[in-house]
Amino acid sequence: MKKAMLLAGLACLMTFGAAGTLLAEAEKPAVSGAEVGKWTMDAPAAMALAKQMGKPVFLCFTGSDWCGWCKLMEKQVFSAEAWQAYAKDNLVLVWVDFPRDKTLVPEALKPQNEALGKQYQVQGYPTYVVLSPEGKELGRLGAGRNVTPEAFIRQLKAVLVLNRLQSLLSAEDWAQYQKLAADKTALDAEGEAWQKKVQAEMTALREKAAALDGQIAALKDKAVKAAEQAK
Repeated sequence: MKKAMLLAGLACLMTFGAAGTLLAEAEKPAVSGAEVGKWTMDAPAAMALAKQMGKPVFLCFTGSDWCGWCKLMEKQVFSAEAWQAYAKDNLVLVWVDFPRDKTLVPEALKPQNEALGKQYQVQGYPTYVVLSPEGKELGRLGAGRNVTPEAFIRQLKAVLVLNRLQSLLSAEDWAQYQKLAADKTALDAEGEAWQKKVQAEMTALREKAAALDGQIAALKDKAVKAAEQAK
């Protein structure tokens, strides 16, 4: 009886795994051409479509088969209906993959991906770069453990709106925004300067402490030698 139940459980797992594989296959990015709201590896086609349609570009730099955060975002955000519905009407999606399984990216597209990684100075995965229809970088987004599709879409909308902020605000609100942004920039600079100063002071303290440790060790060695000579 137990053996039969175990075999049934294994069969269910195999069926679920197969379904997952089929789903992944169905959602694989297109190798050529581009369509609004659907992933493509064809960056030039995507850029041309974005310009033609007046849609922003969402570049997804990922390590699809090894990056844990990338897989989390695919599961929690990109496979959700809310994201797919939003992307369908608003985004040109580009899949820039750096997998361990090299067969996941056609050889012809690997130089393109390398060039995009260097162009946008991508340091880690996932990195999401948002471009205007003309190809200007508007901002970047990252992964989050508890992020929802709705929350991620709000973050993305904030990036897109920021590019049109002056036209969306009154003259008074725009002036206030500029002042607040300037104050924030000054505060960030002050904090960075303070941090560098503290780091320099900490380095000096560590060096003094190391020098004292050396002197203390030398005196201990003298005491050990004196004790050995007194025997």
